[in-house]
Amino acid sequence: MTLYLYKIGSSSLVLTIENVQGYTAERVTALDEAGNAVVYAPLVEDCELSSRADCSETLRAAWREVNPDGETRLDELEELVAALLYGGEEE
Repeated sequence: MTLYLYKIGSSSLVLTIENVQGYTAERVTALDEAGNAVVYAPLVEDCELSSRADCSETLRAAWREVNPDGETRLDELEELVAALLYGGEEE
């Protein structure tokens, strides 16, 4: 798979990564021509990944949504407990 790293808010291509084996919001693992693993990490915050050359995808944002960090999970758990104990927020 080929991934394209681009500046958020534009279609300005920063880097093309070929032979991608996997990615997260923070890193991309690819194979070089000799078959050795190459890790691109950490990825800069003002860039996004796309599997389309027109840079129309937001793979890092989608990955974060599916795989929230510990702080986000804790916040969601606190909201759930509050809703269960107190009936949620009043408007």
